[in-house]
Amino acid sequence: MHVRFVEDFDWRQPGFTIAYKAGTSKNVRRICGEEAVAKGAAVADDTKAEDPEDGSES
Repeated sequence: MHVRFVEDFDWRQPGFTIAYKAGTSKNVRRICGEEAVAKGAAVADDTKAEDPEDGSES
């Protein structure tokens, strides 16, 4: 899931924490992205998942 972080966000799991800085756009695990979006720290960035309109590959 691609998200754009609009504020700093720490994704905490047992045994580790991943810190994301505001302004970054990342491909994250869906559970992380959904949590960040629900807390208002990120917005879904679906533009990364779209195929090119002309069908060519990047």
